[in-house]
Amino acid sequence: MNLLKKKIPLSYTLVFALACSAVSFFILQKSSLSHASANEVVDSVTPTNVSCNYTVARLKGYKYIKPLLNNAPECEAKSLESVKQEISTLIENEKQSGIITSASVYLKELSSDDWTAVNPGEGYLPGSLFKLPVMLTILRMAETDPALLNKKILYTTQSVVNVKQTYETKSIQSGQSYTVKELLTYMIAYSDNNATQLLNGIMKPEILIKVFSDLGLTPPKPNAADYLTYTISTHDYSIFMEALYNASYLTIPASEFATSLLAQCNFKDGLVKGLPDNVKIAHKFGEAGSQQLHQLHETGIVYLNNTAYLITVMTKGTDLQKLTQTISEISKITYARMNKNA
Repeated sequence: MNLLKKKIPLSYTLVFALACSAVSFFILQKSSLSHASANEVVDSVTPTNVSCNYTVARLKGYKYIKPLLNNAPECEAKSLESVKQEISTLIENEKQSGIITSASVYLKELSSDDWTAVNPGEGYLPGSLFKLPVMLTILRMAETDPALLNKKILYTTQSVVNVKQTYETKSIQSGQSYTVKELLTYMIAYSDNNATQLLNGIMKPEILIKVFSDLGLTPPKPNAADYLTYTISTHDYSIFMEALYNASYLTIPASEFATSLLAQCNFKDGLVKGLPDNVKIAHKFGEAGSQQLHQLHETGIVYLNNTAYLITVMTKGTDLQKLTQTISEISKITYARMNKNA
């Protein structure tokens, strides 16, 4: 089976609107998920940024506790200066050659909190990357309604707007009913917009907004116009992925389940192409923009020996295929450096 069936997009703006309104993703049935061992050994790490202040984010709204969401040094790691320079050089060369218009990268070593960023101030339309916070929203809903995962929804062609995207693989079939769990799998593993639209009907927008706010991010306004123009940086988007890896926002079983679905993502033209075949990655891609200026992004947790690193790459350019090549080249450079450090 071909992993990528390429179709001419009808409208990248519509695709983005669909991805953003495609609101429901991924509900957890706690009884089906395995729990981590209580006596698992935790790595002891000495931060390389010992002279740098740390920013600590905690979840508010509780009377007696303030759960830790994430923490990181305020300054970039000196140990990652070389990989930042190599990525910066690649991006600048491809801009000069007209291959891309712009690109940004956020990189974090998850065992030490060391991080670096290239062009961190630029914002991008998230496109299908918006399905990740939608997934977090559905999982939060499932915490109070575990039966939601087994709810069945009938799919008919009248149920959704027919919008094509460039990278399509597997999609739900008209006339069949799917559980929410099945629809979530289609939405994240195959980025199926039809499944996403069905899930739109069960998501609570107020919880979606709260997910953003809880994680310290500015949420989109609850209207279609704002979704169309909402932008996010590589650093801010990476907060969603780090929250899953740290199990700092959802329960541990929910975080494990969500990340396992990301590991099933079958987009192979970006980050995956820059990695050896045996390297595991949990990732999600998103396309947005217009036919005149494409945007292609990908975020992933790359598992390396006994640790992992988080990388988010966002790109703009006139040729979508060249953007995939840029992402894969950045992934290749990053893996070589991170593997050497590990």
